[in-house]
Amino acid sequence: DLHSFPTRRSSDLHLSPKAGVIWNPTGNLFLRAAYTQALGGVSFDESVGLEPNQVAGFNQVFRSIISESIEGSVAAPSYETGGLLLEDKFSSGTYAGIQATVLKSDVDRTVGTFDAFLAPFGGRIDPPIVPSSTPQSLRYEEQDLLVTFNQLVGDEWSFGARYQLSYSNLETIFSDIPTAVVAGADHREKATLHQGQIFALYNHSSGFFARIEGYWARQSNVGYSPDIPGDDIFQANAYIGYRFRRNFGDITLGFLNMTDQDYKLNPLNYYNELPRERTLVARVRLNF
Repeated sequence: DLHSFPTRRSSDLHLSPKAGVIWNPTGNLFLRAAYTQALGGVSFDESVGLEPNQVAGFNQVFRSIISESIEGSVAAPSYETGGLLLEDKFSSGTYAGIQATVLKSDVDRTVGTFDAFLAPFGGRIDPPIVPSSTPQSLRYEEQDLLVTFNQLVGDEWSFGARYQLSYSNLETIFSDIPTAVVAGADHREKATLHQGQIFALYNHSSGFFARIEGYWARQSNVGYSPDIPGDDIFQANAYIGYRFRRNFGDITLGFLNMTDQDYKLNPLNYYNELPRERTLVARVRLNF
């Protein structure tokens, strides 16, 4: 029986090379590329970093790349990231971009176990169950493709659309446990998530604004026992509000998940938490 009681290392050393480039070949066309390696922290230190947050506009600091909903908090994970972004702004008020990223994270830790000993003829040896531990390795990789398109229409209207494809692969290895004894001692879990979003935004010079947006997601999963079925959802949100002069703040009233659709998405893929039922929100923000 395996239980996640990871032991913390006293120290860990990691050489973390980083490289980034921002190239503007012409006009408003930009090409950004980055490659980074980093070492995560332990417990609270996972949210504290001494390194710059970004390299060439790509995030390189994470609390955890591997979903904590699946593996919990991990100690001293190693990160390897790569990204490429091409974006342009046209004279027609059109903004377009395409981005590809790869995120990798490796974790080696020790988890707590309970060992049960049996006598040759089925009788138990005293003590029958003793606490123990076994090494565990986590190998995670995430590949993302993001396409965005935004259009300004006059001084008051803007429209936009975005599509994101995410593929996540998590391999869990218990090196001291033969797969002939426990088949799950070395297994892979995979998830593919499609996400799409469209929006229309109206901004009046008086400060009044309104926004309506639609969100769609479809997910499929592989390697789970028992099987985790995929999900296909659509939610619509609407907002209305007033923005104070000189951007000192705003008042917003929103109606979320107007389609009243719940969802069951696998947390192996990263996604923003969504309301699970119709939700009315009110927000007041002040900027000083």
